[in-house]
Parts: sequence; structure tokens; C-alpha cells
Amino acid sequence: MSDELKIVLEDVKEKFDTVIESFNMVRENLDRSRDENKQEHEELSKDIQNLQADMVVVKKDLRDLKSETSSIRHDLTEHRTSTELHNVKSRDKAV
Repeated sequence: MSDELKIVLEDVKEKFDTVIESFNMVRENLDRSRDENKQEHEELSKDIQNLQADMVVVKKDLRDLKSETSSIRHDLTEHRTSTELHNVKSRDKAV
């Protein structure tokens, strides 16, 4: 083999080595990014599950609050009715 051919082949080999090294670096970066994305996805899924659990509690608390408010409204209405009737009787007696 001629010296020129050896030089050309050596140059081609070095370029292939550079391409292979670059490819491996890109693959490593992609693998790392995939792993990071997977971890972020898992964390996000946990956060969503926690939010859903919190929403169940909030909905229950809201139902309880609505029930208590309804009960207070009912009691207040009864109190007003009782007070108004009492005031009417007092006026009738005073006349």
C-alpha cells in the first residue's frame, strides 16, 4: 500500500472515530434527558394525585359548609319568624 493511501485511510479513520464519538455523546445526552423527563413526569403524576386527593377533601368540606350554612339560614329564619310574631303580639297588647 502506498504511503499516500495510508495517510488518506488514517485520516478517514480519524474522522469516523470523531463521528462515532459525537454520536455516542448525543446518545448519552438523549438518555440523560429521557431519564430526567421520566423523573419529572413521575413527580408531576404524584403532584396531580395529591391535588386530586386534596380536591376530594375540599369538595367534602364545601358540602359540609353548605349544609351548615343551610342549617344556620333555617335557624335564622325561625328566629326571625318567632321574633316578628313576638313583636306583633307585644304591639297588639300595647294598643
